[in-house]
Amino acid sequence: MWGGVRASLAMCGLLGVACAEDGRPPDVILVTWDTVRADHVGPPPVSAGDGEAAAPSATPRWDAMARDGVSFREARTTAPITLPAHASLLTGLFPSQHGARDNGLFQLSADVPTLAERFRAGGYATAAFVSAAVLGRQYGLARGFDVYDDAVAEAPPTGQQRIGSRRGDETVHAAIRWLEQVPDQRPIFLWVHLFDPHRMWRAPEPWASRFDPYRAEIAFADAQTGRLLDALEAAGRLPRAVVALTADHGEGLGEHGEGTHAYFAYDSTLRIPLLLWSGHAVDRGLRRGSVVGGPASLIDLAPTLLELAQLEAFACSGRSLRPSLGGAPVSPRAHPLESVAPALHYGTAPIFGLLTETGEIWFDLPRRERYDVARDPQQQRNLYRGADARVADALFAAWDWRWPPTQALLAVDASERRQLEALGYSADVATGLYAAGEVDPKDRVALFDFLNLGAQYLTPEAALRRAEALRAKFGSLPALERFRVDSLGALGRTRDAIALLERIVDAHPEAPDLRDELAWRRARRDEERALAAAIRETLASQPEHPSAERDLGLTLHRLQELEEAEVLYRRVLARYPEDDALRANLARLLMTRGQHGVALETLAE
Repeated sequence: MWGGVRASLAMCGLLGVACAEDGRPPDVILVTWDTVRADHVGPPPVSAGDGEAAAPSATPRWDAMARDGVSFREARTTAPITLPAHASLLTGLFPSQHGARDNGLFQLSADVPTLAERFRAGGYATAAFVSAAVLGRQYGLARGFDVYDDAVAEAPPTGQQRIGSRRGDETVHAAIRWLEQVPDQRPIFLWVHLFDPHRMWRAPEPWASRFDPYRAEIAFADAQTGRLLDALEAAGRLPRAVVALTADHGEGLGEHGEGTHAYFAYDSTLRIPLLLWSGHAVDRGLRRGSVVGGPASLIDLAPTLLELAQLEAFACSGRSLRPSLGGAPVSPRAHPLESVAPALHYGTAPIFGLLTETGEIWFDLPRRERYDVARDPQQQRNLYRGADARVADALFAAWDWRWPPTQALLAVDASERRQLEALGYSADVATGLYAAGEVDPKDRVALFDFLNLGAQYLTPEAALRRAEALRAKFGSLPALERFRVDSLGALGRTRDAIALLERIVDAHPEAPDLRDELAWRRARRDEERALAAAIRETLASQPEHPSAERDLGLTLHRLQELEEAEVLYRRVLARYPEDDALRANLARLLMTRGQHGVALETLAE
């Protein structure tokens, strides 16, 4: 199909594809970094100290591409959460328009056209390689991709640091393997998503020793992006490629009391890095090295990439950034912002905001907010006053946030829920999900931060005590109830975890994900019972088996059959007093039974 210059030219003319100097359409490469703030990309500020060495940049590959491309210093995402942001990128629509309002609960509306569909219709080989469960194909983003590689590892069922993702080097390796199989003359649209900068931060060496944990993960993502670009260069594709590098959203890092993201919609989590680059064989008139101001948006990438490839556009809310590639600022615009997770999981009002054409940001909340982001980029001074009410009403009335949404919630099975929660996202809802609206999200950000970050620094026992106190204060909230169930499970209190979940399901029978979770926990309990029975048979036939008693004790502990588990633990420890892991389990069992003093004595033995 693409085997020759004359055939390529004919096909370009037929499809309206912009051809490179050799008559071939441009390759289009999209790389998205998860959870990367705009102010953490690029060369660090020059030190004011005389003779001090400049701090190394965490993003040398980005820096090189920016020097030869065009970067947009005021770019924003549409929502501070992975699925809605990527859906906006691939459709050019705001979340209220494309339907994917939150991770795990919604999917992209089936009637919304996607960037990949347009490229495939234009004769491109299309492939996506994603690194986290929140972008699994069930959420609708796979449409239009010949290959949609979402083969991430399933999160383990217990523990506070479960990961439903894969490292960037694995994702890039898979993308390079695909690239090697595409015929040289076939143009490609390739999307690679790198999840590494999302918590938890565990960058490998040498990056871990060079930077703080967050920057180290960004540096790792930058290095893996470099590997991908090098592979494109080796394949002869980079000189005739159009490359877009960006992020889906930022990270709170403690600003406004938000350590992570997905709660507030301030610029700490909405401002994103964005650059466009083209190889010299498909020069698109870039004023190379330009840093462009003005309100660029993630929704602008779909129309921009289609125009750069001269493919037919589709109706969307974004606008092509092609006029700004020569260095002209992006024109002012009204741009809605949102975060609905506080309403879905924490019983507050949703967060809806608007960037105005004059560069202010207004939030429609129980306690409204207004910021002059040019003078106050960290949004610390709320300028809203009672006299602003009429203007605010008119601004907010001009945009339809389509809340509550009309589409049905996406049922999430237990395995998917565990992967979502491994990434810090709740995947459950309660009756009256959309009815809560009088509580301002600012009043519950501390709860959000505790459940997503603070709890990891506590023992499971302390985390559960804190969760019980928070429930007494805030009542039965979806995210908090799920945390209590998981805390009981982490403590080995299987029976109590199932009993609590049964009560929650009885209170919210309409929530399929809660029923699925209960079924999963019951199934695991039945598996543990079968395992205990098998170990008993082994002990009956092999009384001197070296590990059977220990394994039976651990299994019975997980089943919350504590009396027999304690007997077995003590019997094994009498023979193997150096088994510190088993001693710690015995102490935890005793704590569960309220025998705190005996537990401490056991640890001291």
